[in-house]
Amino acid sequence: MARPRATAAPVTKPSQAVARKTAAASPRRETKAPTPVVAAPSKPAMLGGPEPAPVQAPASPAPVAQAAPVQPPLPPGVPTMPFPRPTILGLGSPWRTAGRPPGMPPRPVTPQPPPAPPPKPTPPPVITMRFPISAVDRLIKEALAEDIGEGDLTTQTLFPGKVKARGKLIANEDGVLCGLPIFKRVFELVDKNISFEPRATDGTVLASGQLVARLSGPATSVLQAERTALNFLQHLSGISTQTAKFANAVKGTKTRILDTRRTTPGLRFLEKYAVEVGGGMSHQKGLADRLIVMESHLALSDGVSTAVRSLKKALPGKRIELTVGNMQELEQALLAKVNVLLLDNFPPGQVRQAIAMVQGRAKVEVSGKIALDNARAYALAGVDYISVGQLTQSVKAFDFSFRVSR
Repeated sequence: MARPRATAAPVTKPSQAVARKTAAASPRRETKAPTPVVAAPSKPAMLGGPEPAPVQAPASPAPVAQAAPVQPPLPPGVPTMPFPRPTILGLGSPWRTAGRPPGMPPRPVTPQPPPAPPPKPTPPPVITMRFPISAVDRLIKEALAEDIGEGDLTTQTLFPGKVKARGKLIANEDGVLCGLPIFKRVFELVDKNISFEPRATDGTVLASGQLVARLSGPATSVLQAERTALNFLQHLSGISTQTAKFANAVKGTKTRILDTRRTTPGLRFLEKYAVEVGGGMSHQKGLADRLIVMESHLALSDGVSTAVRSLKKALPGKRIELTVGNMQELEQALLAKVNVLLLDNFPPGQVRQAIAMVQGRAKVEVSGKIALDNARAYALAGVDYISVGQLTQSVKAFDFSFRVSR
């Protein structure tokens, strides 16, 4: 019978982890790593002969652990860094944090230029009241008669003698002052013994808490004139402040802000003065100023061309402004060669179309549904004027305080 063939026994390699563990245990002593046993190339074993002996590979030297470089000591006074000290004066260098080394001259100091002086405030515009003082006096006397009537019962009862009073006029919000001469005139008409000391002029940009004027005089006279004077001042300053907001909204464009005839009866000349103080333009004081063809005129006439032709024949050379409500009326107005086109209730997109159609042949004004949030959109569309009725029709009174003391 044939004998079974003898096979070579598998040779196991020593674990490398044992070698690493031995080297890590004594890093500073050179130790010989255990010689790995490598199996020699196997030859066919003889039947019944001895097994071949394992052959050892030549030993290799074990790696020697390198010592960490020793950092040079830092100069006295230099704080210890949590990171290694750099070798150059770069970002994070201890020389930058601790100053220059001892004995080294200081760095030259570059002189800094002096700070620029603050810009001078823009002087308020000088707006003169182009109306007679007699018209103002008439309004003031009517307002005083309405308020005082037969007398101030409370004041005359409490202060029958010569009690003096001092008053301070203070702005409670930011805005544009208007009507201070009229405020002063009210006290003068009540009592000439009241002294007045203004601290601002019409057109001054006020800040909240700013002192506007001081006055002193008999307590009875001061208290009787107080309310009427404030009514004029608050109303006119409210108009100038609102106009200034619209003027700032279209700043940087060619557009001007216009007022309208929607004014308080009897106060039109004062309210239009306040519009000018706020930076607006007063363009129509009454029906006799210019020719303005409104929607009502067109409804009662035979069309745009007929109405314009009749006006030019009756008043040659007179400037004509015509209100249009759609693009068809705009074409008719251009054919009639009017001077100013008033686009009523046109959205900004349609205004741009109208400007492209006009091509500079007439001035363009817009009105209707214009507020602070869309005024600039109309200005950027290219219009020449924006007329705003709310400047005088529904304006909010400016907030002033009149504080009285003895």
